[in-house]
Amino acid sequence: MIELDDIEARVLGSLVEKSLTTREQYPLTFNALLNACNQKTSREPVMTLAVETLGKAVASLIEKGLVERRQSPGDRVPKFRHDMYKLLNGDDPKLVGLMTALLLRGPQTPGELKGRTDRLCEFGSTAEVEGLLSELCAKSPDPFVTRLPRQAGQKETRYRHLFSGGAPAASAESAAALPRPAESAAPAAAPAPADRLAQLEKRVEALEILVKTLEERRTGPT
Repeated sequence: MIELDDIEARVLGSLVEKSLTTREQYPLTFNALLNACNQKTSREPVMTLAVETLGKAVASLIEKGLVERRQSPGDRVPKFRHDMYKLLNGDDPKLVGLMTALLLRGPQTPGELKGRTDRLCEFGSTAEVEGLLSELCAKSPDPFVTRLPRQAGQKETRYRHLFSGGAPAASAESAAALPRPAESAAPAAAPAPADRLAQLEKRVEALEILVKTLEERRTGPT
């Protein structure tokens, strides 16, 4: 499963949200994406990302294949679009909307998610949201979502996404089934030279995009 840090989750979630709620302005310029990430509403926690921080996150997401940089003829600056479907292995609107809300606002209850996804997708009821969350918790081998322990005074269980790590601890049964050190499988073979070269080329391309984007932002209007 592809892993995201908190900044990458915010960037990807912001791109998906704007693609669904402001279609006429999508794909986003670098400045528009910065504003989307730093907006004060529908974001938890509120962030104040610097240009360099956003540039690094965008470059990393491009390397992971989750963001694409485009510059059509006549465009003064490049624009960015998401490929959330690669992260989720699908394009179901309800799945995309639910995961976008979790990326942007952190742990939430089914009721909160029902209200906060109205502009992203359409759920018929809170029970439908909870049903999809349960499916995502049980997804094998890599669940997308986990239930959090209910805190004192809370009536509903909260859920959070697992793309930023923190998978649930293994149960006693599953822990017992794990191989002992002597039984562990042999280490995976090192990537072939061609694979390493491809990885290096992707990193160089992402860094070049970052540098060019920052230069364009400093030298011209968006």
